[in-house]
Amino acid sequence: MFRIPDGQSSVESFYTARGDGEDDLPPGSVSKQQVKQAIQDIADSILRDMPLRLLNTEDGKIYARSALITKFEESNIFRWLLHLTTTRSALEEKQYILKVVKPFFEYTMLSHRWEGDEPGFRDIPQEGVYTLSTSRFDKVRNLCDKARSRGFRWTWIDTCCIDQGSSAEVQKSISSMFSWYRGSALTIIYLSDVVESSNQALLLSEWFRRGWTLQELLAAKVIRLYKKDWTPFSPESNHKNVAEILVALESATGIQRSYLKFYSPSVEHPRMKLRWARNRVTKEKEDEAYCLMGIFGFTMSVTYGEGDQAFSRLLMEIMRRTGDATLLDWIGQPSTLNTCLPSSPSCFSNAPFATMEMCFDTLPHPVLSFALAAQVVYVFKKAIRRARNSSRVRNGPNTGQELSVEMSDDDGAPRIAKTTSSQSIFSLGRSTSFPFEGSEMIPLARLLEKPPRPYTLNAEIHITVPCFVHEVLSLYFTPVSGSYSCCADGIRPFSLVTSENLEIFTPDHHSSSRYLLARTWDPRLSYDSSHVYHITMPLLRQRLKNQFFAILLERLRDGRFRRVFTGERIVAELERFPPQTYGVRFLHLQ
Repeated sequence: MFRIPDGQSSVESFYTARGDGEDDLPPGSVSKQQVKQAIQDIADSILRDMPLRLLNTEDGKIYARSALITKFEESNIFRWLLHLTTTRSALEEKQYILKVVKPFFEYTMLSHRWEGDEPGFRDIPQEGVYTLSTSRFDKVRNLCDKARSRGFRWTWIDTCCIDQGSSAEVQKSISSMFSWYRGSALTIIYLSDVVESSNQALLLSEWFRRGWTLQELLAAKVIRLYKKDWTPFSPESNHKNVAEILVALESATGIQRSYLKFYSPSVEHPRMKLRWARNRVTKEKEDEAYCLMGIFGFTMSVTYGEGDQAFSRLLMEIMRRTGDATLLDWIGQPSTLNTCLPSSPSCFSNAPFATMEMCFDTLPHPVLSFALAAQVVYVFKKAIRRARNSSRVRNGPNTGQELSVEMSDDDGAPRIAKTTSSQSIFSLGRSTSFPFEGSEMIPLARLLEKPPRPYTLNAEIHITVPCFVHEVLSLYFTPVSGSYSCCADGIRPFSLVTSENLEIFTPDHHSSSRYLLARTWDPRLSYDSSHVYHITMPLLRQRLKNQFFAILLERLRDGRFRRVFTGERIVAELERFPPQTYGVRFLHLQ
């Protein structure tokens, strides 16, 4: 019997292997066994990227991958190739063989929403769905019928083409779902609540409110919408090419048409993509995360029962890959894994806060040209260096004193200020010591030279976040508005809404180490619009003076902090322009 040696393709084996009776073959000819093996190799390469199971549209039976090969070998296409390919040169035309074999395995996918008692994998008999007459199987039969009418032998539906009893198969299917829809020749979208071909009816479909259908819409290259009676919404073969339908899809999903026509999985613009899913629901809590893996282009373990921790793991992986500071700007219930993380995509309902908005009319000094400002900063830096060196010579290295430069609010001229290690250089309103030990501060000058990442993820699910920190001085509840009025050091008075019972205190009787108002560091603050060049110090101070989103933190006994849940975004503003001694501290959130 002919056998292909390990590590060799069927074509390479022509030169090293000999089959039964091969000595009798004419020069340049190949045996049927060699041809069969070569065709099977090509078929295997196609099946590797296909769903684990498929429905045959002709007999209504479910076939696993191995059974698909057997089905192919029974086809006229296989027999024709076997008869036609008799020479070595013909068999070496692998692209031609692939072109002939591939259409046999083309398949369609169904995108739908689960309703009622959907039949599962174990509910489909060996005789196939066509032997069943109950209405429970109507959707499966109609799917096979529509796929067959479009010329396809194979189709897939998640209800009965996944063995839910196999955790390995569930993991594989969920991890591969995006690629399966991307590889389909056609995705049939069944809208069971749409009875007429109008954009108004389309926009009201519940299909747009399901979590998994977002991925299915973005992954599919060719889609065809079907109404409740299984008639097409429009006669065109690909509804992604129909302008009117594309406009309706954009309106219903909030996704730009360019992404709808062709979407490439990536972690770029993560907040925008999370907002796509903000109004969608899933039957299982964990699926809020699992249905988004393909959109971001990575996989993670599937563990049903972990609840909102699945979304936390998804978000942490996105954070590791992107360092996107806007992922900390959310509103809603925190995760049970870490209070710095949201519990679901719905927490990103609001658009990201406009960190970069600048109002140059309010600058406390004339706006310089970029070139002149760069020269001024260069001179200032040299002056600071000389002053520091001079201070070290006069005072010695261990005096605990440090020279820093502050920008005067009167005329914009720099002035030298001497601070000690016990003085708070983040405080704008008053001089107090920072109430938390072990937190080094990074002043503005260092932030411009080397901006830190917006967060660091630790193995213990603790997140270290660089923040501009302001001690909360007073906090009291206003029953009429149902909100807390808050005053923080160096911050204009503001209000916040939370369902938590916060400690009430006044400036004279406050717990100095209990609450902090924090502005998380955003590296974009230190760059110009091109995100390449660092900005000047005056521009950084201006950006910091603008309104910003803030988080309220409560100190825990172990020295770490937890984020206080708020029902609305906290919008805060500095009382005056920050000095250069203003800076960030690294806080450990859990």
